[in-house]
Amino acid sequence: MEEAVILMAKAPVAGRVKTRLCPPLDPRESARLYACMLGDAAAELSSLSCVRRYLFLDPPSAVDSLRGPPFSAFEPFPQRGRNLGDRMRDGAATAFRRGARRVVIVGADCPSLSAGTVRRAFRELFTGASVVFGPSADGGYYLIGLSSPDERLFRGFRWSTAEVLRDAAARCRLLSAPFSFLPPGRDVDTGEDIFALREWARGHARPACPRTRGWITGFFGPGDGGSHGSPERTPGPPRGSRSRRGG
Repeated sequence: MEEAVILMAKAPVAGRVKTRLCPPLDPRESARLYACMLGDAAAELSSLSCVRRYLFLDPPSAVDSLRGPPFSAFEPFPQRGRNLGDRMRDGAATAFRRGARRVVIVGADCPSLSAGTVRRAFRELFTGASVVFGPSADGGYYLIGLSSPDERLFRGFRWSTAEVLRDAAARCRLLSAPFSFLPPGRDVDTGEDIFALREWARGHARPACPRTRGWITGFFGPGDGGSHGSPERTPGPPRGSRSRRGG
């Protein structure tokens, strides 16, 4: 198999995951929401065929903690590195070293991420893009796809800032690496994102993410985990990137 998807995740332990959601959540509820999003992400990615699946977990000691469905479709590895860039670089290098020619890296906290979006990222890489980004509402990206293990795409960035995607696109231009953008999405990192998640669930039937929708219903009340209404408008790629592909 020439394509590999990497799910970057943390063990859903209270006080160690999604601390920026506290408040409005308490640490245990924050960890519970993350566990729901992680399970849904793993289930969605498990529907991809002819793709290698890797689960990179933090902390490294948790590598054997998620073994049953839907994680049984993934080969587990410990995350290694001082920061997010190092950990993604290590994950990508592992996948390429094991035979992949196209690699997509995603997180576990973007419920709108679908298997179809990942497939689209692979198509972009197959048809000429060196890098593919899924822009997120906070200025970062919920997905990055690669056609080679270029470590320069992960070094020298200020992670978890509103400039990450802009700086990453600038790096691609500097490297003369053709890149493209997928439809925007939204990570769940803050209290504001929780309310945006509720609105997204009201307006979208897919992906199914039943665990996350169940959490929404339990937190907000009956009727809030369903799907109705018009799709939520989300911000697009950075200025200067109107074309489908940059370089």
